[in-house]
Amino acid sequence: MTVLDDPAAAGSAGDAERPVLALLAAPGTSGRAIPLLGLLGIHARVVSWHRRGALVPDGVLVTSVDSLRSLSTAPPAPVAVWVKHHDQIDRATEDGAALLLTANPDLVARGAVLVPPVAIEVDRWPAVAPLVRRRRREAAGLPAVHVLRVEGGVEPLGGERELAMASAAVVSGPATLLALALGTPVVTSPETVRRLGLRPGRDAEVAGGPDEAMERAEAIAHDDAWAAALSRHARRRAEDHLDLGRPAREVARRLGLAPSPAGAVARVDDRLAELATPAGSPTRARVADALAVLTADGGGSSA
Repeated sequence: MTVLDDPAAAGSAGDAERPVLALLAAPGTSGRAIPLLGLLGIHARVVSWHRRGALVPDGVLVTSVDSLRSLSTAPPAPVAVWVKHHDQIDRATEDGAALLLTANPDLVARGAVLVPPVAIEVDRWPAVAPLVRRRRREAAGLPAVHVLRVEGGVEPLGGERELAMASAAVVSGPATLLALALGTPVVTSPETVRRLGLRPGRDAEVAGGPDEAMERAEAIAHDDAWAAALSRHARRRAEDHLDLGRPAREVARRLGLAPSPAGAVARVDDRLAELATPAGSPTRARVADALAVLTADGGGSSA
């Protein structure tokens, strides 16, 4: 399954009405854009810049600053581009880029949006607090202390239930992202810590082998304060450094692929963002339902 549409293929009427996002990828760089395009495809029809045919893109996603010169004679459209170093920020800005994307956290202070190379759509997986985990274990007939070992990866929809009930978990590889997003107290390998940029002893505990890992996870599971601290820091790390959902929404908004909230809706949305309320949380759902009722007949326009 490809992320890019074929402009020559006949599409539905719905496709014709959707905004068009073109990907301009330098050789060997398209991989950095594929996960992001998977989410941007919700808002737009994604095509290759070089195979766009007669389509005029509403926005362009560029994987290298050096490729921006290819847009100099193209019809104007907002551009998002990946930058790797500080000097590339100035070049991209001079060439008219509307949005800077980066995998380098050091560039965020200069206005670039962090797009982690290894990431998860965090808002799909609401954090599960230790008390809620305890209640779920009771309902499932599990012991009060339940330590989970995950070897290799897990299927998200199946692994979510187990990781959301665990007192602590020994994980490595792809399963670590899901565990962190759920706020599961994690013990993992030094390799996984390095790959994800985790802070040992804060976002996750580190063990050199399987026996040591299980011993440490058992100790965490029996220490409520330790488990709660790891749970909070794990979720926050996932939100701030490993999330793909937020950059995707920012790209869609800044490139005009998705409407921006306005008026009272915008103020409510801004407040929820300040409170770090996940998009998929029950609170967001209740707020959306309430706003839908208030604004159905324009009644909320003066709120």
